[in-house]
Amino acid sequence: MRERAGTADAGRPRPSWLRALGRLRGDPDAGTDWLTRLVNLGLLVALGVIVGMQLVAPDKRMISVIVALVLFGIAWRIDLVSGLGVLIVVMTYPRGTVFGSTNVVLVLLISVIWLLRVSLRRAAPPRGSKVDAPLLALLMAFVVSFYNVEPGVMPRAFEAMGQLLACVALFYMIVNNVRTSAQLERLLTFQAISVAICGLLGLYELIDPTATVIPGWIQFFHGPRSEAINTHNLRVGGAFTDFELFSEYAALNLLLMGLLTVRARSTARRLAFGSLAGLMWLMMFATVTCGGILSLGLGILFLGWMLRNRLDWVRVAIVGTLLAVSFVTMNYAVSHLTKAGDLLARFLDPQSVAFENGMPVARAPIWEQAFTRMMQHPIIGHGPVYTLEHGLSYWYWPHNGYLYIGNLVGFVGLSFFLWLMVRLWMISRPVTDDLRDPNFARAYLIIGHAQMLVFLIDQTKIDFMRNTIYPFQVWMMFGTIAVAARIAEQPSTVVAPRPVAAAPARRAVATR
Repeated sequence: MRERAGTADAGRPRPSWLRALGRLRGDPDAGTDWLTRLVNLGLLVALGVIVGMQLVAPDKRMISVIVALVLFGIAWRIDLVSGLGVLIVVMTYPRGTVFGSTNVVLVLLISVIWLLRVSLRRAAPPRGSKVDAPLLALLMAFVVSFYNVEPGVMPRAFEAMGQLLACVALFYMIVNNVRTSAQLERLLTFQAISVAICGLLGLYELIDPTATVIPGWIQFFHGPRSEAINTHNLRVGGAFTDFELFSEYAALNLLLMGLLTVRARSTARRLAFGSLAGLMWLMMFATVTCGGILSLGLGILFLGWMLRNRLDWVRVAIVGTLLAVSFVTMNYAVSHLTKAGDLLARFLDPQSVAFENGMPVARAPIWEQAFTRMMQHPIIGHGPVYTLEHGLSYWYWPHNGYLYIGNLVGFVGLSFFLWLMVRLWMISRPVTDDLRDPNFARAYLIIGHAQMLVFLIDQTKIDFMRNTIYPFQVWMMFGTIAVAARIAEQPSTVVAPRPVAAAPARRAVATR
């Protein structure tokens, strides 16, 4: 918390409205005056009236507003790191509004709180990051791409642009409000809570794929198959309603849960984080996605390379054997005891490993079509939204993050995106090979570097921006990597143990 500058204003009483505002946010020095009491009484009466009306005639829109106001109040009274943590937990389950998804609204609310605290000198002023140049260039490319947006698609383009701006705002809020290693660890603990909820929801879908968790809000989508009596060979999409995105989410967070398990300071925390890692491993099979598990495998090998000087190769052989056994066991259990498909069968399918013109057979026609579409506007792209309509036919999703962005913003914007990825790759390079380093940020960079590799590889077969939910997860990861790189450069606050002082030499006693 920043102290107020100057001593002249220290003894001057603050205006009533400012003290009331401070009282509402829990400032013990704000005092209690008539305006504070009046505001509190008005809020209490309004809340009672609204709750009473909803008990008589519930309205799901009003319930959504109430939930948003409660979240705003929680975020206002607690510190911004905890506010961002609450946002991370709830942003996996957005609702549609006239302003876009509720994620955009919530990010805007947290941003307003942050800027208000900055204006009141209760938060540090904004600062940039090491990826500002490519990030701003990419945003400019999206703005310029509006030139090629068709009039009928313009509302959807503005909505997509608003979501991108909300993702970037989330990135900068993480960069500006997470300033210590302890705060970074606390933020990622909130991410563990989000992982637990997403994993349990995926487990529920695996057990009952046709269930509706909350009508009109959270339900599982499997198309016409959901209406069949014998639903089988399904692929779990979880909260993202997309099995490939859920597979990438599980791969990235399995690495993170592994770090939290290694650094756990108690048996209960070690058991909790280890269980979440196992749950993400189960979801990798429930999504029945070859690309995600291949990317994870390469990420684990890369992680082993970074930690090679600290590995006990006997333990590595044991762990490798256990992973191979768990792979076969988990695949059998998922494919035979649930309604999901068989991941191992997909690996053994000749079509999965066949190539055509240097591309996988399953992706070759899709990538060729996406490249053809990109060449229609190769310089600045088609605009911020990817439209599937093409006359009387349809375009396919590119199933490639780089082709997807190339379609949106052309080769110019794609070069800026690649520049951003290179910068994130460079700053995520770890400065230690110890997962138990006293500085949590330095230890996290090891995992963050492996996460970047998994993401960059997996984006060759899936496009992370196709979904209105998942991009926030990716930009949160970018933000944690950027802030961890900054914290890792700061001098460590851990005090080194003092050297043991040498015992004083005994004085020789002269004897006569």
